[in-house]
Amino acid sequence: MKTILSLAPVCFLLLSTSIVSAGIVGSAHDFAATDWSAGEICLPCHTPHNASTTATSAPLWNHLETTATFTMYNSATLQVATETEPRGPSKLCLSCHDGTVALDSFSNMTGTNFISGAFNLGTDLSNDHPISIKWQHQTEIPPGCGDCHFSSNPTVPFPNGFLECTTCHDVHNQTTFPSLLRLSMQGSELCLHCHYK
Repeated sequence: MKTILSLAPVCFLLLSTSIVSAGIVGSAHDFAATDWSAGEICLPCHTPHNASTTATSAPLWNHLETTATFTMYNSATLQVATETEPRGPSKLCLSCHDGTVALDSFSNMTGTNFISGAFNLGTDLSNDHPISIKWQHQTEIPPGCGDCHFSSNPTVPFPNGFLECTTCHDVHNQTTFPSLLRLSMQGSELCLHCHYK
């Protein structure tokens, strides 16, 4: 019985790893075919050893984090407090998507392959949907909203109660919806999930 119980965490880890890898294989974040990844799928972002201890919003983080200064979205109509810089998972996303850190800057290597085109958001985020803002537009959670936003497997998650890049995008998603979105944009489904009147 002790042997079976001691193997349970290993079995869970293997199962969860296969689920994650099944989602990222063939996705926009599957870099296995690039010459700089050495055929690895997970290594550009995650590592089993010597992971970053500063990236607490992602398990076993392996990629160099951006140190850029960002111009954040601001508007007179924005009714929530804004962060002065991206935080949590948004900062990790921007560690490739701000164009200041190379895609192949991982495992203590300094890379030379930078993201380009529409995928390079740059450091001026003033014309993008606000990120790293506290989800507080409701004084109470309307019935049913918690099922999607705060459950253990949310449709549209708010990490630590903040709206982040990962609220709308699933980085391990294959191609369920374009742009790795969590919900369809048909009829503005994703937008109306939060912006309902």
